[in-house]
Amino acid sequence: MGAMFEFAGGALSVVPQDGEQWVSFELFNVGDEAGVAEVGVEVDNNYVSTWTSESLSPNVGTTPWVSLGQVAEGAHEALMYVNPGSGQNDHLRQAFTA
Repeated sequence: MGAMFEFAGGALSVVPQDGEQWVSFELFNVGDEAGVAEVGVEVDNNYVSTWTSESLSPNVGTTPWVSLGQVAEGAHEALMYVNPGSGQNDHLRQAFTA
């Protein structure tokens, strides 16, 4: 099966810090081999960046903080998606206000 990743299923946590918005999420390797996850980050359907994990063993997770950059004041939506995903819980959306 190899390494496969899922978000824990909770909401994204988006907080302001030093003029930027930061997002946190919980991610687990649900596969049967160690591997590296790549998480795509979007705000309002615009690609922001890709976050890459260190190698995670099966049943091991991580909770990183990733910058969304400077976001204009108002209502927004963050989208995170992970590869390789398991086909379940491999993307999260969260509305937030900057």
